[in-house]
Amino acid sequence: MRVLLTGATGYIGGAAVERIAAAGHVVVAVARSDEAEAALVKRGCEIARGDLSRPEALAGHAESCDGVVHLAATQDEQMAVTEQATVRAFARELSGSGKPFVYTSGVWVYGNAPPGRLLDEDSATDPVALYAWRPALEQEVLAAAGSGVRSVVIRPAMVYGRGGGPLRQFGEMAERGVPRFVGDGANHWTLVHVDDLALLYVLALERAAAGTLVNGAVGEPMRVRELATAAAAGAGFAAPPASWPRAQAAAVIGADAADGLTRDHRISGERARRLLDWKPAPRSPLRELRG
Repeated sequence: MRVLLTGATGYIGGAAVERIAAAGHVVVAVARSDEAEAALVKRGCEIARGDLSRPEALAGHAESCDGVVHLAATQDEQMAVTEQATVRAFARELSGSGKPFVYTSGVWVYGNAPPGRLLDEDSATDPVALYAWRPALEQEVLAAAGSGVRSVVIRPAMVYGRGGGPLRQFGEMAERGVPRFVGDGANHWTLVHVDDLALLYVLALERAAAGTLVNGAVGEPMRVRELATAAAAGAGFAAPPASWPRAQAAAVIGADAADGLTRDHRISGERARRLLDWKPAPRSPLRELRG
């Protein structure tokens, strides 16, 4: 299979390049610069030049490929418009082809988990305001199954591993050398290692039925203050992390980010394991984060 991959130079995309290639497929990586192209060629990728600002041209590369994994996203005020245009362009290009189109969403579309329960794919959405548009776009992707697209939506949980990912934020929010977490840290997050998530993308390409929605989540939910302690130690901070009151954090990082970081996201990944035979590696996240 020749797989068109957007976001190949990113954190998750880099792991996906390796996993897709290791599964015997050819990665056709989208590059928007000469530097990105050179780096991706060194990793064994074929190259498709393009970017999210020209969605029709980007989607046109799918014609010569057997499937698409969409991982790229802008992080600006035009994110929703850009993402909607790109997804719709891919859906039009792939219509009637039967080819897989794997779209990346995220667990910030969920609200807080009910007491004693995990959030699964049937749970109601209640997205952070920044992603208020995303559940409707997910539904557009899933509905493309009716137009002959083998469409799949993956909602990754909090991604960690390889020394990167969102859990670096505790150090990035440090003040005077003291790492911080937003709120009291009593809320939970469910994690997924970037390598296990990359495997899920491969399985979605190879096995998922049209119209499949799955969470990419592994293991028991963990309290954020415990994750922060482990991640800060692994990053070399001498001081333990401190609580950053939500109102103060919101004034600096924005209300949407503060909202997302204080949500109780206890997520089930059972559907992905059941439908796709996803078998994440046994791991000890706190030990891995401490290094």
